[in-house]
Amino acid sequence: MQKKNVSKEAIINAALEILREQGLAHVTMRNVAARLKIKAPALYWYIKNKQELLELLGEYIACQFTFPKECSSWEEEVELFSLELRRVLLSVPDGAEIMMVTLPVTKQRLLLINRTFAIFHRSGLREDKIFQAVNFINTYVTSYVLDEQKQQRMLEEIGFEAVQDKFSEAIAALSKAEAPYIYHHFLSPNEGLKSSNDFLSGLKVIIKGLQQLH
Repeated sequence: MQKKNVSKEAIINAALEILREQGLAHVTMRNVAARLKIKAPALYWYIKNKQELLELLGEYIACQFTFPKECSSWEEEVELFSLELRRVLLSVPDGAEIMMVTLPVTKQRLLLINRTFAIFHRSGLREDKIFQAVNFINTYVTSYVLDEQKQQRMLEEIGFEAVQDKFSEAIAALSKAEAPYIYHHFLSPNEGLKSSNDFLSGLKVIIKGLQQLH
């Protein structure tokens, strides 16, 4: 009876609940089993190990992605694709880290990668540069969101004012003559906080670089 009642969907939902409440470090086989009200060894009837559990979460994240329409401009399509990928990764706590620590071996994740390849094939990019271009975009988006999510978690745990105070105290130990640019940038309101505009600016730089590979 117990085995019949535990589906992959139930396992994913239990893992997501833990992820949202406590963070990725607490998404363990034992904790998921406890959330499902089964003994930990019983969970291994359904999934092999924690890596497979995280792969299920990675597939869940990929399934939230809405493919953008094909555009006449490959640059525009890369931009739309990247913005949607960032939105999806941000929608799940530790979403970027989950994608980084798991292999893309599930259906929807492979389809995401395939679509990225398709964009660059249509762009006319040299064949020997397409894999490199796909890797550039994936690495940029995932790394950017990883930093965003870690920054957000730190602000939630410590508080924005406390972070500012720590920086102010550290900078005060230096003279303005020693570190004028630290004074200029780090003491500016909201300086250093990541934003959609910053994301787009970095993405456009990468796209301009990719244009040179044609």
